[in-house]
Amino acid sequence: MDDEKLIKSKERVQQHGEVFTPQWMVQKMLDVEGIKQACENIDATFLEPAAGDGNFLVAILERKLKVVTEQFSEGHWGTKSLFALSSIYGIEFLADNLEIARSRMLIHYLNWYEEIFQEQLHSTTDLYKSAMYIIRRNIVRGNTLTKKHPDYDIPIIFNEWKKIKGSSSKVEKIEFTFSSLFENEEVLEKGVSEGQLSLFDFEMFDEENKEKKDDSVIIDIKKIYKLGEG
Repeated sequence: MDDEKLIKSKERVQQHGEVFTPQWMVQKMLDVEGIKQACENIDATFLEPAAGDGNFLVAILERKLKVVTEQFSEGHWGTKSLFALSSIYGIEFLADNLEIARSRMLIHYLNWYEEIFQEQLHSTTDLYKSAMYIIRRNIVRGNTLTKKHPDYDIPIIFNEWKKIKGSSSKVEKIEFTFSSLFENEEVLEKGVSEGQLSLFDFEMFDEENKEKKDDSVIIDIKKIYKLGEG
């Protein structure tokens, strides 16, 4: 947060344990060996299980987008930026924080685009609509401990955006439940309750333990918003 306000109210701290991480600490944590290298890899997947209003999510996106412009030619910046965006996931319990986190991610993405291309990204473009689609499906409302929506008895569901070999822009959208990522649920619950679980890479989990649904679909990542139409 720009003014580094770490709490919104005493009531929210008491009810939800809500305390935001200051920017200096966010950057220090992202500079840890291993995490720093992952932030510099646009394909390395991150999940923030207590996303708050997006401090970690935005900081990771900032680093990944910097890599896009440094490692790829200008003609690939649009596609690569969506791959970077699609690698960042978040879960947030509180609805107001969720919308702020999503908005901050989109605003940062739009500001990055305007800075490098010297023009605004119009809301009618495929790139804008696909960025919005990815953000709204990667950053979701949920209870990390129960692995369900806070208000409904439905599981937290994510999409894997799996790159198609031989294509520079096509992905396979594969739905999976958050709970299916974990083989030992007691370890997860203990870690979250003690504040020990933070950012982690999906790749650390055995692919066989990820329960996937059968409604996968292949599409160009710049057209991915079309999956939400109709």
